[in-house]
Amino acid sequence: MKLWNIIWIGVVLVCGVGCSDFLDVQPKDKQSEEQLFSTRGGFYTAVNGIYNKVASTALYGKNLSYELVDVISKRYAPLQSNTYLTALSTFDYTEASVQTGLSNTWTEAYNTILNCNVVLDNLEKSDGVLLPAEYRMLKGEMLALRAFLHFDMLRLFGPVYKLHPEMESIPYNESSRVSALPLLTADSVLHEKILRDLDEAERMLVDSDPVIEGGRMASQEGDEDVYLRYRQLRMNYYAVLALKARVYLYAGEEAKALAVARELLTDSKVDEYFPAVDPNKLLANQDNPDRVFSTEVLAGIYVKDRADIHTTYFSSEQAGTNYLHPRKNYVNANLFAEETQDYRFQSCWRTASNENEGGYDFIKYEEIAKPTQAGETEYFYAVFMSLIRLSEVYYIAAECEPVLADKYEWLNKMRERRGLSALTVVSDEDFMKRLRMEYLREFMGEGQIFFMYKRLYAHLLSDENGNDANAYEAREERYVLPLPSGEIANR
Repeated sequence: MKLWNIIWIGVVLVCGVGCSDFLDVQPKDKQSEEQLFSTRGGFYTAVNGIYNKVASTALYGKNLSYELVDVISKRYAPLQSNTYLTALSTFDYTEASVQTGLSNTWTEAYNTILNCNVVLDNLEKSDGVLLPAEYRMLKGEMLALRAFLHFDMLRLFGPVYKLHPEMESIPYNESSRVSALPLLTADSVLHEKILRDLDEAERMLVDSDPVIEGGRMASQEGDEDVYLRYRQLRMNYYAVLALKARVYLYAGEEAKALAVARELLTDSKVDEYFPAVDPNKLLANQDNPDRVFSTEVLAGIYVKDRADIHTTYFSSEQAGTNYLHPRKNYVNANLFAEETQDYRFQSCWRTASNENEGGYDFIKYEEIAKPTQAGETEYFYAVFMSLIRLSEVYYIAAECEPVLADKYEWLNKMRERRGLSALTVVSDEDFMKRLRMEYLREFMGEGQIFFMYKRLYAHLLSDENGNDANAYEAREERYVLPLPSGEIANR
């Protein structure tokens, strides 16, 4: 089963010839595991298949981005006629379709982890197949991706770490064999497994990742060897550092999170390779604006049919019963209150054509026109979604600074990148309120908002609630999703 999943993942095209070549490296027939990993191309075929699974609808192509986790953080007011979305928005995790959705996410995550382990096993047997730097790069990527997936299963299904780090949480799979694994405590998953894998991934990538010298694309457009290109579509070195900062913050280790965040934010190469979105190309460009702010994304996924997300879920004219939209007046009066000059408001929201005054459509993933005379890099962002943003690193640094003025300084750096004026230093309470609002604006449609609330074990305030304008107190039964029944039955 594990090999079937590696080989028969369809890795699709569109994003220019170079990107198409890069993503469409796949075998034409079934092969044995030994045959697949006997060549350099076979390794990249397997790895491409794994990244394509990461972009599946059960994972970051839907459930862990704009739909399931965003709905349970009350970003939208689903139509009552949609039982599944309504159940999610009311924290009804016992509803049958919700249980199916959660089970699909769990299964796909652990299946993808299993495939990472298959590649890792074969890397250790690949003597002479790969160059030493390629071996280190692929090993670093697979270790980082394994940690990344486990971490999100922990954040979704594990206990509220702030309250119960000692509680049982999830299994951590380091084997390429299918077997039942014990539930580990949340603390041991974080410190003994995830951070261990990330430390090793960092060591592997620091002297092998093309992103360090070549940036996001990592090679010139005319290069014949496409294997090492598009580092934004990989768990690259900079993404691994950002993920470490995310994990340290979740674990409450603010000093370590701050150290890693500072390392990234003071690196001149990071500033060069991942520049702030250009407002001239964003706001003055009506045909193909980069609404995902792709230049600032440290790692993301390729989604060929990304435009379908908008028509299926966010278009007031086309989405039907799937239509996801915040409650009336929330976007302009609460989310961007008195700051509608924010680039995120200007580029990602539009008054709904068939709504009464005060209704907005979320248009981050709306289809954009393909440039008539442009290279693939200019169209790349049309099929791109974020997993890890540089903005999150700014927010981590801001939250972890011990001095209040320094917290505001980091926050203001991001506000400047979004066309906003600097905030004056007021209080810790004001800072956290402002920081939370930044998360709500920045990560809409990307899944990080629920994890922010759970990490803080925060009450959902009425002016932060895009669903029904009520306040909801923090409760463990709202923030801890139930393990799939099949997982429980196997114990």
